[in-house]
Amino acid sequence: MLALGREVTQAQRRVIRGSCWTFVNTVYKEAGYGGRQRVRVFRSKSRGPYVDADVLQPGDFLSYINHSYNRGVHSAIFVDWLDRPRREALMLSYVGGNRSKPGGYRSYLLTHVYSVIRPK
Repeated sequence: MLALGREVTQAQRRVIRGSCWTFVNTVYKEAGYGGRQRVRVFRSKSRGPYVDADVLQPGDFLSYINHSYNRGVHSAIFVDWLDRPRREALMLSYVGGNRSKPGGYRSYLLTHVYSVIRPK
């Protein structure tokens, strides 16, 4: 999952237009993890409750409140913790909004994660 995401965003610089969710879903499908090859580990509503940080694993497809952009909802792939106590993580993400930009790596605060999907 993470290797394909790196290939798509860094080596190919491929643009996957649509939403942030579309980007993550496309990377998952191209890595061989379509609908039946996924398991939902945690599901809630955007207003909570939120997942315990110990549940998260590299490659997880997360949906969470984006504190760096108007507290809107966002989806991205969890890569690793940058600052675990603060819940700051490195994520593989696409800005969304149908922009003509490739995805990339960015840090996000993961204090309000309400959906976790993982490859089976």
